[in-house]
Amino acid sequence: MRRALLALILFVCVATPSRAVQDTAPLSRWYKGNLHSHTINSDGDSPPYDLVAWYKRNGYHFLAITDHNTFTDPALFDTNPSDNFLLIGGEEITNEKTVHVNAIGITRLVPRQKGSTVTELLQASIDAVRAQGGVPLINHPNFIWAFTAKEMLPLKSVGLLEIASGHPLVNHDGDGRTPSTEQMWDQLLSSGMRIYAAAVDDAHNFREAFTRDRANPGGAWVVVRAPALSRETIVAALGRGEFYASTGPVLRDIRSDATSVAVEIETKGPPTIAQARYRVVFVGKDGRLLNVSYDNPARYVFGGNEGYVRARVEDSNGRRAWTQPVFVEGRP
Repeated sequence: MRRALLALILFVCVATPSRAVQDTAPLSRWYKGNLHSHTINSDGDSPPYDLVAWYKRNGYHFLAITDHNTFTDPALFDTNPSDNFLLIGGEEITNEKTVHVNAIGITRLVPRQKGSTVTELLQASIDAVRAQGGVPLINHPNFIWAFTAKEMLPLKSVGLLEIASGHPLVNHDGDGRTPSTEQMWDQLLSSGMRIYAAAVDDAHNFREAFTRDRANPGGAWVVVRAPALSRETIVAALGRGEFYASTGPVLRDIRSDATSVAVEIETKGPPTIAQARYRVVFVGKDGRLLNVSYDNPARYVFGGNEGYVRARVEDSNGRRAWTQPVFVEGRP
């Protein structure tokens, strides 16, 4: 009897993981990256090695080189496995209608897609990216005023939408008649589409002076929450919306549960962060202003009829950060 009891205790101890073992799972951390950049292989001014060096030198963890209709193989330019920097396969799928979709996390060239309408071109590009297990990023709708939310509403299996950029000619703010790309995002979300917002450099110019009228790097980025820095984890996190977009503010944490969402801002660091003041604007369905908070962390308690809740963090120098939407319809 004693032997049987001892055997049972041993079986339970081996078959049931202890709390200590469960707690050793890797914790997620934040990784900063850029999802839109160009080299001399399309219309940039520098070779791929220079782009990798610039982003690595300036504190980024990952980069997608997205030359027009050109695939950049990470294996050729990301040769140090221990440098805490990742180059992700990418391409900007481009056509004569200025309907551009970035392919993030692909492993081979996506051919130029065909279609008689903007919607057909977008959908064909999205499907081609998904076929490789990548994440599609719809680029700069207001560049040469190419399309609006109307053309995007019928789309399926969408991924990301570019709502902020370091490029000086993409008209992300709109003109009062054509909506801003942030307003387009709300139109898509309000229709029931699950689509996440990205901020990008769309960098072309790494040489000569950095000026406001040139497409220089370092102006806009995403920060991804993932358990490790790998192609698989970063691409998966982008696809789930586990990231925020920014042109300046740094977020310490974003938390949500069944009752609320909270945003915590990092206020320690260089003068651009430490000397700024912040407010958090919570936005719901149809772009409705839900609340403005000056607290840190800023918290919004769900009422149940918001549809979704997202936050825009604004600093006193005009920089912004955007969290992804938390969908709250049907919550008590």
